[in-house]
Amino acid sequence: MLIRLAIQEDATAWHALRLEALQANPESFGSSYDEERDMPLGNIAARLTDPLNRVWVAEENGELLGTATARREGMAKSAHRTNLFAMYVAPHVRQQGLGRQLAQAVINSARDDLETDWLQLSVTCDNLAACQLYIQLGFVNMGFQPDALRIDGQSFDEYHMVLDLRAATEALA
Repeated sequence: MLIRLAIQEDATAWHALRLEALQANPESFGSSYDEERDMPLGNIAARLTDPLNRVWVAEENGELLGTATARREGMAKSAHRTNLFAMYVAPHVRQQGLGRQLAQAVINSARDDLETDWLQLSVTCDNLAACQLYIQLGFVNMGFQPDALRIDGQSFDEYHMVLDLRAATEALA
């Protein structure tokens, strides 16, 4: 399995994976399938190459099987923070460490490439596998948001988690 940065040429395959994610786990994403279904390919390619983003993909035999995005905050006062979001692993390759590899790529990118001190994320409270993974990677829960997302009248709560990359860097030294 190859973990790499997405490139503009991945736009079609990445969009297909994204739409799969939005259908399979709508409670895990802020946008919906309907909102992204007809998005122009140029917009997708721009998302993959946005200088504030690092979109990671897991690829095997030319097929994209997972993705995760690091997005650095764009304003000067908050540029020391990066968000981990849009993480997804195709169901048939879950429980094989792929999510950990993608998250680790984002952690390394946020610390080394984006030069940020804090990596933050939101995760649906009932996504126990993701919560456990983030805890194992050193994230700590910094808050709870009830009714963070609402899909067809059903409410989903979220945890807000953070990883201090300064501490992680010092531990490696």
